[in-house]
Amino acid sequence: MKIPFALGVSGLVLSLAQVCVGADTLTQVTTAQLDRAIPTRAGSNGCASVADQSECAINDNAAKAITNAMAKYNVKQRGEVVALISLMAYESASWEYNTNHFPGRPGQGTRAMLMYNFIHTYAQALYPDKVAASSANSESTDVLNGVRALVLNNNDSFGAAFWYLTTVAKEYHGNANKLRSGNIDDFKAYIEGGVHTTWDDQRAQIWKSVDAALY
Repeated sequence: MKIPFALGVSGLVLSLAQVCVGADTLTQVTTAQLDRAIPTRAGSNGCASVADQSECAINDNAAKAITNAMAKYNVKQRGEVVALISLMAYESASWEYNTNHFPGRPGQGTRAMLMYNFIHTYAQALYPDKVAASSANSESTDVLNGVRALVLNNNDSFGAAFWYLTTVAKEYHGNANKLRSGNIDDFKAYIEGGVHTTWDDQRAQIWKSVDAALY
């Protein structure tokens, strides 16, 4: 049976539309994608070249934790996911560090290298029975590092950037005019206006690598 040309064209248009729906939405990040984006952490020996491997994570572990965070914090827009992975890869030196080493600031950490004031709020939200309100203003290195230790496991550490986006910088989350897919200027605006830190060429290069890999 011959299909009328008009019907065939409309069917093709419908099929293409169905393929495009959700093209800018991600439900997971795979190990293969991270291996393309951050090849230094590919494979089971991805941390072999690191002098101190105690904080280092390979891409397989990172992918699982990032996918968990995407579901937990409902971050599925591709532009947002690319931005957060790029931010974490820069701040943690491609998953090498989980705490601040330069200059070694007490209480600062996670893959997003959150400052202690955010670490305290984050840890208190996750573990209210373990984090005293008074510890927010503590000057004790032991207290600061103790609170930080609560959120250094893979899920919480990789989840910190997602928590920050949806809680602290929430005007950038789910906003049709911010962190758009494939838009490096939006990422720069988030770094400077949402995270309040400096932009440089290395951030741009990492973003380009992650953006190219997450398709």
